[in-house]
Amino acid sequence: MNHYIITPTWNSGQDFLNCAASVILRTVQPVCWVIVENGSRPEEREIVEAYIHLNRHVGELATVSFVYLANQENVGIPRAQNQALDWIAAQDDGPYDVVFLDADTVIVNQGWLETMIQYAHDHPDVGMVGGAKCRNSHPPVVYYHTNGRWYVHNNQWLHPSSFHEGESVDYACVYLRPELLMRGIRFDEGYRIYDGHDQDFSFRVRSWGYRLWQIDPGVLHFPSSSMKKAGYQWPGGGKAEWDALRAKNLERFSSIWSPFLAPGRATVEEEILHMKRMNQKLVNEAGKRKEVPRR
Repeated sequence: MNHYIITPTWNSGQDFLNCAASVILRTVQPVCWVIVENGSRPEEREIVEAYIHLNRHVGELATVSFVYLANQENVGIPRAQNQALDWIAAQDDGPYDVVFLDADTVIVNQGWLETMIQYAHDHPDVGMVGGAKCRNSHPPVVYYHTNGRWYVHNNQWLHPSSFHEGESVDYACVYLRPELLMRGIRFDEGYRIYDGHDQDFSFRVRSWGYRLWQIDPGVLHFPSSSMKKAGYQWPGGGKAEWDALRAKNLERFSSIWSPFLAPGRATVEEEILHMKRMNQKLVNEAGKRKEVPRR
């Protein structure tokens, strides 16, 4: 089975260099890394292009090979991810698996990819495995909605278990199992640029009967570094148009998934029990909604 990593880059040249150095050094499993350059400034784009050109053919013993797809403008994360998924599907009849990895990932530990693959292999009911942890060791931001939370990272990271179930996972590093890819799952490009598409994708996976788990294979992430370098403190506090885009994304997400949002529970155990019920509700009612796009 072939393995792929997908990474969109946007004004993240130095971050990508740091990420690539760690991935190449500590990835044992042979993997094809698909880079989608998403309309960066020329100086940032040149950093990524130069690195890939230098490392594209580094010998038969290389673990990581590169594919480079370039956009002249920022088409948004959902479309960039789909471009990579479409390229892979056109090249590989499958089965294959994919990891989404943010360009501002700081460190991956030895065996990070193998750990995620093995966990998914051992748990066939798990559709996605999240593997990222913020560099400051704090849990990711919890997005709130009037009917409940977008996902439940705050309780996940307090749980004494080493494995954590949730409505979604941290998309800085996500393993997607082959069965979903063979069914042609894609991101909803109706989400603009950034935010919301990942939670939407998680709910699609759950509506097909899979569970989502966050583990710790040793992947550290510096969240939203490219946004911060560009002057956008995300979420909120940045340029008004970015906040407006996020509001539209939330509206889109809410219009589709509000009935399936899990409200907060008193304990982690209650969260997990309620999550199982919500998963079943998603599966039961999937046929009553517009079918998830398949290819």
